[in-house]
Amino acid sequence: MANEITTTTADDLLLAATLLASDILPNFYGNMVRGMVRYSDISGAPAKAKDFPIMPALSAGSLAEGVDMGNTAFATTKATVTVGEVGLLLTVTDLLSVSDIVDDGTYAIEGGKALATKYSTDLLALAAGFSNSTGATGINLSEANIIDGLVTLAAAGVNGPYEGVLHPRQWADLIADIGTTITTSGGASLRGGTNELTVGSDSGLGTLYGVSWQVSHLVPTANAGADRAGMIVAPQYAIGHVSKWDARVEFERDASLRAREIAITACYGLGELRDAAGLGVITDA
Repeated sequence: MANEITTTTADDLLLAATLLASDILPNFYGNMVRGMVRYSDISGAPAKAKDFPIMPALSAGSLAEGVDMGNTAFATTKATVTVGEVGLLLTVTDLLSVSDIVDDGTYAIEGGKALATKYSTDLLALAAGFSNSTGATGINLSEANIIDGLVTLAAAGVNGPYEGVLHPRQWADLIADIGTTITTSGGASLRGGTNELTVGSDSGLGTLYGVSWQVSHLVPTANAGADRAGMIVAPQYAIGHVSKWDARVEFERDASLRAREIAITACYGLGELRDAAGLGVITDA
């Protein structure tokens, strides 16, 4: 038949690896902390790093008729993010393969989760690098802390919209506090409007004060484990994500072991771009 669409593979293991990678990707993207970074793909470039230009702040002034304008210097700086490999190796014995315990789809799901967990952990660890923070050690997260954080970002000239991520304990403290600071104009409790801000571990919290929030159990501790360190960021300015490859799967047969080895890797880099474009949310653990 003419005009067929065909796929050519070197062998069955290569085909299996391709199919497994296609299953891993949705789980990798579906579980990570999303939307918080400025993304750049360098998969087709002969490089291991990406330079993100940082624009200077320019000023315009008044002009006098007939007077020539002076030159305004425009010197950019840059933030460089370098990629590195992460991954895991699964060894599936022949006996396991023929025992119908799990199939390759299960390995894809669990491998994708592992990559997502590593990515999210790396991303959330960057909260410790921001110079600014809201909250304080040993106190519960409050509505006032969130407002203070947003004021800090806005006062630094950082444009929104903003993205935020909290630990489940921080989320619980925030929900308990909402309504103690502000009530609606009609006098009704603002807490009555927060019923939509439901959450499970590693899921969306909703929008509060224009910030799109997520909750993750991977939010790291701070101050010797006494606190949690969430973050609020302007995604296009605060953190850069450089990808060399998102998910790569390779199979290798180990005949003496009577097993297949499944190597699952990703190659990416994460780094702070503009310090003032993000801040930590430091509150009681």
